[in-house]
Amino acid sequence: MDHAKPVGGKIFTPPILFLSLLFLIGFYFLVVRYIYGIGSVSNLSHHQAWGVWKVMGVLVGAALVNGGYVTAFVVYIINKGTYHRFVRQAVLFSLLGYSFAGFSLAYDTGRYIGLLNFFIPKYMQTNSVLFEVGICITAYILILAIEILPAILEKFMPEGGQQNWAASLHAYLNKILFLTVAFGVLLPTMHQSGLGGLAFLFGQKLSPLWQTPLISLLYVISSIFMGFCIVIALECLTVADFKSKSYVNMLGTMMKMAFYVAILYSVIRWIEIFRNGAAGQAMELSFESLFFWAEWILIVIGLYLVSGQKKLSSPKNLFLGSCVLLTGGILYRLNTYIIGYESVPGLTYFPSLPELMISIGMFALQIIIFITIIKIFPVITKE
Repeated sequence: MDHAKPVGGKIFTPPILFLSLLFLIGFYFLVVRYIYGIGSVSNLSHHQAWGVWKVMGVLVGAALVNGGYVTAFVVYIINKGTYHRFVRQAVLFSLLGYSFAGFSLAYDTGRYIGLLNFFIPKYMQTNSVLFEVGICITAYILILAIEILPAILEKFMPEGGQQNWAASLHAYLNKILFLTVAFGVLLPTMHQSGLGGLAFLFGQKLSPLWQTPLISLLYVISSIFMGFCIVIALECLTVADFKSKSYVNMLGTMMKMAFYVAILYSVIRWIEIFRNGAAGQAMELSFESLFFWAEWILIVIGLYLVSGQKKLSSPKNLFLGSCVLLTGGILYRLNTYIIGYESVPGLTYFPSLPELMISIGMFALQIIIFITIIKIFPVITKE
C-alpha cells in the first residue's frame, strides 16, 4: 500500500491570499444577511425559495464532492486496491463539501433557528423527503470524518512502531473500517436519490425536459460519473505524477468507468425525454431549451475528449474531459432546480451579487481548508 505524506510548503501563497479575499467578501455579505435578514442580500422570495445557495451548496455540492463515495466503492467493494492512493484526498474533499453543504442551509433558510428542530425527535418531519436527505447527509458527514481521521492521527504517531494514544486510536479505526465503508457507500446512494425525488415532487412546475419518474435514478447515476471526474481532476491538480505510466493508466481506467456511466445516464435521459414528449420543446427557441442544449453540448464534448484508449492515455484529455463532464453534471442540477423550475407562472429568478459572492466565498474557504490540510497532514500519495 502506498504511504501518504504531507505536501508541505508555504500555506499563505498568492492563490491562497486571493481565495482568502474572495472569502472575506462573501463573509461580509453573510454578516449583512444575519443582521438585516435574508431579503437584504438575496433575490429569494416566498414564491422562490430555491436559490443559488441551496442548489450550489447542497444539490451541486453533494454531487461535486462524490469522489469519496466512488473511490470507496472501487477500492473496497470492487476490491481494486491499486486505487487506494486516491481514497484519502477524495474523502477529505467530500467531507469538506458535505460539511459546507450542511452549513449553507443555515444562511439559505429564512428562519434558520428552526433548523435545530431537525435534531429534536418531537419536531422531526419523518414523512418529508428533505428529512431523509438530511439524515443521510448528517450521517455521511460523520462517516467521512471517521474515514479521514487516520490521516490526521498519523501526524501525531511516533516513528518506529511505538504506541501512544494516536497509534491506539488509529489501530481501532482500522478494525471498524468495514463498517464505515459500508455506510459510506449506502448513504450517498440514498440521499442522491432523495434529492432527485424532491425534484419529482415539483410536478408540472418542473419542465418536461427534466421532469421524469426516473429522476431519482438519474441523480444517482450522474453523481457517480461526477464523482469519478472530481477524483481525476483533483489528482491532476494536486499530484500530476504523469511520468509514471501506471499512474496515468489508473486515471485512464477510472475515466473509462466515468465514460460508461455517463453513457448510461445519457441513454436514460433521452429515453425519458422522448417518452415525455419533450423532444419538440427542446427544439423551441427558449431560455429553457438554450440551457438544455448547453448541458448536452458539455456532456458530448466531455465524452468525446475521453473516447478511445489514446485519449485515455493523455493527461491533458483526462483533465479537460473530467472538467467538462463535471460542468455538464453541474448544469443538469442547476437546470432541474432553477432554470427548468417555475414555482409561479411568469416568475423569474436570478441570484443577486451578494448571493453569488457568498457562494463563491464559501467555496473559496473550502479550497483553502483543503490545501492547508494536505500540506500539513499525510493525505496525498505521490509515488
